[in-house]
Amino acid sequence: MKLFCVIVTYNGLRWIDKCLSSLTSSTVPIYSIIVDNGSTDGTKEYIAQHHKDALLLCQEKNLGFGQANNIGIRYALEHDATHVLLLNQDAWIAPDMIEKMMPYIDEDSLVSPIHMTGEGDRLDRNFCKNALIKSPELERLQSNWAVGVTDRYYTNEINAACWLLPRKILEGIGGFNPLFFHYAEDIDYLQRLHYHQKGVYFVPDARVYHDRANVPDKVPNAQLIYQQLILRAVDIRRSRFGCLMLRWRYAIGVFHTAFTAHRWKDIVYYFHALARYHTMHRSIRDNRYTLKTIGRHWL
Repeated sequence: MKLFCVIVTYNGLRWIDKCLSSLTSSTVPIYSIIVDNGSTDGTKEYIAQHHKDALLLCQEKNLGFGQANNIGIRYALEHDATHVLLLNQDAWIAPDMIEKMMPYIDEDSLVSPIHMTGEGDRLDRNFCKNALIKSPELERLQSNWAVGVTDRYYTNEINAACWLLPRKILEGIGGFNPLFFHYAEDIDYLQRLHYHQKGVYFVPDARVYHDRANVPDKVPNAQLIYQQLILRAVDIRRSRFGCLMLRWRYAIGVFHTAFTAHRWKDIVYYFHALARYHTMHRSIRDNRYTLKTIGRHWL
């Protein structure tokens, strides 16, 4: 295994030392690549001074989560990476995380650890809600856990705070979709993995810590709604008509929330997003075709 870790930073000074130090403490060697999206809080200067072994790739502007990750992934593949770990700037790994995941790694599966809070005293809320509770193998996990049996467990969704991807997947599925600037790009990637019949698993014995307990919930705005419309348009698991129905259901949800919660700005945001969305028809059509093909797209 030649493992590279890609971390996208943007004003992450408060976490970056803990994040990078956890990689150097790993029982499995990890090469670190940091792609900085134009931080102004001293993040890149701190990395350059205190973590000289890490490769720092500074960008002139904020490219967003997905496209910055693509830069790091491309570098890793060009330098013979067999696996790439994607790690959030506000997360850090347990020293034995990779070691405990290794028995469950294969060439056709994304593997992730259990996501804990930054304090380490409970499961991350989103991981529990999306990856754990919705896992088709939750009952098997509970049975095995009671008798101390270790294994990996299939699920449909795990956020990209900590993903371990083999080279074969990256060369076959590609990188993150350029239609997404920030938010929903990981869900789009998971949709593609499921379409191409790749595995998505978590390993309960392995741990990552994600410090976002005090992060406020996402507030709807035109950009967020636009990304949600795009997400439903490029879901290649469904027909174009099926995608249209998904967008209609989403619109009904936005309007329902706007009226019941008296958030009238949501309606304005929706129509701004919809107008922008309708300028993207050709790009969406071409994007859907690309997503259905095998290749090292955007890398």
